[in-house]
Amino acid sequence: MLHVELLSYTRMLPSHMEATPIARGAGSLQENLIEYAGRVCYRSDAKMGHNPAFIDLRVREGHEDIIEHVRFIFQVAGQPLDRDVLLLTSLPTVEFTDLGDNAWIFSMNARNVRDFWRRSDSPLAKALARLALPIIPAVFRDLPLSTEADHG
Repeated sequence: MLHVELLSYTRMLPSHMEATPIARGAGSLQENLIEYAGRVCYRSDAKMGHNPAFIDLRVREGHEDIIEHVRFIFQVAGQPLDRDVLLLTSLPTVEFTDLGDNAWIFSMNARNVRDFWRRSDSPLAKALARLALPIIPAVFRDLPLSTEADHG
């Protein structure tokens, strides 16, 4: 039976938060980091935190480079080496460790999670996206993720 657990994700040292424009954002730290990356790219960092839909709009436009600034580490059990694992590990910047006995550690950015979800209708893809959703809702809320537990 597939079991997926989120072990870690990008966080910022509290001592650095107040000294950056990232603190002006209206979302979670991870959303603020993504927004700031986009604002720097568009040279609009003075507007940081003034448009809650900024990330949604960039993702819909296909400007997903900005979501690569947030990484996740997942532990997966009950997942054999199959086409889904091969697809996931073929994505750029996905790192993995084979723990044996159908167990894995996967490290990937938010864009990898979205790309894998788009390319695979597997329980693994759904579980990864479902676990990432509460961390950065603005990146994943457009995905039709069911509420049934695919991650065991």
